[in-house]
Amino acid sequence: MAIDQLTQQIDQKRKVRRDIDLQKEIALILDAVKKFGPRNISLIARQTGIPRETVRVRLLNMLPRYGFVIRMLPNYYKLGLARYFGYLRFSRQFADRAKDLLRWLGEKTYLMYWGKVLMRNEFVVIVTPPYRFEKEYLNLFEVLADAGVLEDYWFRKVRAYGHPHASYRYFDFEKGRWSDYPVNDGEEEFDEVLVNEIDEAERAQYIVDSLDLKILQQLQYDALKDITDIAGDLGIHPRVVSYHFNEHVARKGLVAGWMVSYVPTQTLERGAGKFWMLIEPPSSPHELRQLVRDLARPPASCQSYNVLDDGSVTMHFVPTSDMSAIARYLSGASTLEGKLVLLSDGSLYLITPELYYGNAWHMPNADLLIKQRLTESKHQLTETNTIG
Repeated sequence: MAIDQLTQQIDQKRKVRRDIDLQKEIALILDAVKKFGPRNISLIARQTGIPRETVRVRLLNMLPRYGFVIRMLPNYYKLGLARYFGYLRFSRQFADRAKDLLRWLGEKTYLMYWGKVLMRNEFVVIVTPPYRFEKEYLNLFEVLADAGVLEDYWFRKVRAYGHPHASYRYFDFEKGRWSDYPVNDGEEEFDEVLVNEIDEAERAQYIVDSLDLKILQQLQYDALKDITDIAGDLGIHPRVVSYHFNEHVARKGLVAGWMVSYVPTQTLERGAGKFWMLIEPPSSPHELRQLVRDLARPPASCQSYNVLDDGSVTMHFVPTSDMSAIARYLSGASTLEGKLVLLSDGSLYLITPELYYGNAWHMPNADLLIKQRLTESKHQLTETNTIG
């Protein structure tokens, strides 16, 4: 009887310990992911003292269920790619075909991201053309303007971009919801993956090949994908893929970092959206860092920001609760001047290895590309109207 009672007490203590330690356990795992990356689960287990299988289940099952995912962030500058933030306003006549055109540009050219502004024919975009083709690529949009597709557009070069990690210490994994305060007593430190533009001399040191880009593309899609699975999809021996990942991708720093990101599935169900904020140049780097820090924790989760060549900043964030808390914060930030836009739709595109061959990035004929796509789009619209 005494043994049975002792067993019950031990079981109860284990249950209480599991409940108490869940928050700390996840924080330890994600702290290790930020430091070592997510791919070596055995290393994370050794560093945290958490069983390997527990680490695997947390990363693959529990965290995604609550909207937390690990993203691989390429260093576009080291790949020889510039970065521009832009704003497009489509003509009313072409408004119903704008998304199709942007999807095509994302799949066939260097458009990396687009987001549609709610109830307007306007889009925020990010493009990453090769440095050797910057002017030629941006001329694509001038061709679109001349063809009457765009009413207006502008681009600013990005001198640095950052991706703050989601503030997971504010998320209650027992209850599955955000808190206004840290849930556990761990360190509440702001952390991010920050990438600064590099000059031409430094860019010349980073020589990549098409296999490196294909590996990066696979990891963009799934940061936890096993080397064997990547090799199978690419039809290349695992040893070759492993060598390229370790000696090229990892050692050369082609991966800028591994981001703990929050995908707002729950808040979207309550009608919250995704926002871009365009603000005038902050008075100091400290002011910018404080702004990013404040919007990287509840009531918001900052996904990324771009520092433009004129000092202004664009910031992408999602609410972790209703918008009223964010509105109160922004209204209290008296030094901020800028514009806030709500998105109704958006899409992010992977690196396009097909544009890299002969050890160089290539740029198809801009005028021919646009004219071909506009002709295809016009035919599709005619066929749709005929069927209707």
